[in-house]
Amino acid sequence: MTKRVPTKPTGQTARRAAQVYPFAAIVGQEEMKLALLLNVIDPLIGGVLIMGHRGTGKSTAVRALADLLPQIWKTADCAYGCDPDETENLCDACDATLTAHGKLARTRAVVPVVDLPLGATEDRVCGTINLERALQEGVKAFEPGLLARAHRGFLYVDEVNLLEDHLVDLLLDVAVTGRNTVERESISLTHPSRFVLVGSGNPEEGELRPQLLDRFGLYVEVQTVTDLEQRVRIVSLREAFERDPAKFRAEFEAEQQSLRRRLTRARKLATQVTISTELLRAIAALCLQLRIDGHRGELTIARAARALSAFEGRREASEADVQRVAPLALRHRLRRDPLEPTGGGQRITQALEKNFSQAEARSTRAQSESKPQHWPDKDQPERPTPAPSDAQLPADALQQNSQTPAQARTPEQSAHRSRGRGRTTHDARRGRYTRAVINRPPEAKVALDATLRAIAQSPRSQVPGPRLADLRYKKFKRKQGTLFILAIDTSGSMALNRIEQAKGALVWLLNKSYLRRDRVALVSFRGAQAEELLSPSQSMSRARRLLDEMLMGGATPLASALACAHRIAKRAALQGTERVVLLLFTDGRANVALREQHLNSPATKQDVQAALVQELEQLGAALSEARVSTVLVDTQNRFTSGGVGRALALRLGARYLYLSSGGAIDERLQAANLLEA
Repeated sequence: MTKRVPTKPTGQTARRAAQVYPFAAIVGQEEMKLALLLNVIDPLIGGVLIMGHRGTGKSTAVRALADLLPQIWKTADCAYGCDPDETENLCDACDATLTAHGKLARTRAVVPVVDLPLGATEDRVCGTINLERALQEGVKAFEPGLLARAHRGFLYVDEVNLLEDHLVDLLLDVAVTGRNTVERESISLTHPSRFVLVGSGNPEEGELRPQLLDRFGLYVEVQTVTDLEQRVRIVSLREAFERDPAKFRAEFEAEQQSLRRRLTRARKLATQVTISTELLRAIAALCLQLRIDGHRGELTIARAARALSAFEGRREASEADVQRVAPLALRHRLRRDPLEPTGGGQRITQALEKNFSQAEARSTRAQSESKPQHWPDKDQPERPTPAPSDAQLPADALQQNSQTPAQARTPEQSAHRSRGRGRTTHDARRGRYTRAVINRPPEAKVALDATLRAIAQSPRSQVPGPRLADLRYKKFKRKQGTLFILAIDTSGSMALNRIEQAKGALVWLLNKSYLRRDRVALVSFRGAQAEELLSPSQSMSRARRLLDEMLMGGATPLASALACAHRIAKRAALQGTERVVLLLFTDGRANVALREQHLNSPATKQDVQAALVQELEQLGAALSEARVSTVLVDTQNRFTSGGVGRALALRLGARYLYLSSGGAIDERLQAANLLEA
């Protein structure tokens, strides 16, 4: 038996709700809204990942969802919001209270929706020592983190594809076990932490790690609304909300209440919805045909179909339910080329039509035509997967010259740059907090736990309070990635077959960079100057698309390309990137000066060429000073090159590679210290 404590919303909660855009007022994006509502009905679906361009309502929809969530019973005065009816999954404090008194006081509370910011530290996420109690009372007490607040609710991560790797590992651990274990600062405890993970992001800014991607039950690709009337309605509604939020919410309150009641009924009905053995067999056959790894695909489809059936007031899931939720559950689980720009919706549609009755498939297509939001991929043809001939080279793509140029970097620089992906580096600003140090690194953060211990252990003088010598500073550890700057000569002197070979080598490198979570920047140079096509990004699909769309023709502004690469490297260094590799594909025939006066002056052709050479040497020295590893890939035909590429590599202090029609490209790049063994 449990004691009930009456509660009512606080003024702060009411004010916060008054500023939330109503869920019922969101125009379009029906697939996204459906995925969120299904997770409210059955949290075991596993959350939802919403990917799309900026300004498409991703964050608005997630935050609006909080206003629809029903109230739940929680243990009174419990920092983790334990369910008093689940006695097998209580925190230590609630378990001790139940053992001592035989009952738990309960109270009503709103289902929590907690934001996990990108800049959150591990202490903030997991929890840490309560500094206020430590300073005032001299006791070691635990301060719960975001994982404790999100228990039995929703944990929302905006721009989840940019989340630090150590936080991703932490979320994966908690998602698997349902409990958060804290071992730090002389505190050792564990508490329940079960939540629905909701993430959003822009796919052009980078992909998710496969381990985290698979943890999301449903996947939604949000597209910009293209219907003129809907776009006008979106603007008018948003302006009305910003003018008077309270009045705007009042206008949609009836729809909001109706949706709340519908969700409440669906949550109760969901446990009673059945799904036939024949339908489960069809779901399994669908996953087999699509070669889905593991069994999460089948489980998610079955749960989502039951939730959809409950939402529509039915007690048995149907084929139509399965066909409606299958793209959401399988789109991100398909085995596909990481450079493929689409989510494989066409493959899922074809498999559905094959595994389900033709009549039901035709019915579903008819519904899709009237409600295209349920099948956003069906009517939008996908870009074909690049042919194997475009995606790789025959065996000897690059042939490495065994001699290192005389003006190449020093052994110390080479040792520094040879450290590849997978190693870790210490950082004073970001990463995983590993230990505290006495000496203060630049831009360091104070380690409050270690500082408090130092204060407690140091002899007290007559001057109260901490001393400067008591301060300790955090030392972080993070994985070090590599930034590859891919500079491609697309001038008229580049033969078509040579540029295709260069693209093949670059596509191979993009695939490797995707697996190692490196970043790439793309520079094309032709005509009068170089162009930065892609700023440093983890979006390999976007890099591949830009690579395919590059134009050719014109002069060779090599100096402009080097200057552009230098600017990118300097920006990356300010952001903490320690390893930068410039991969320069060119035939070496530079003929455009960076400073126009060299060409406009009445100097001879020899003087202009000398000025160009001087510019290249200065830029090569600047790249070396910026700790950029430069690799020149000679695309010229060996019989007609005359050693131009080799001479250019010497001037730049770059490693020289020759692009040939054969050779193991991975071994050649590996030998060039571009990749780790």
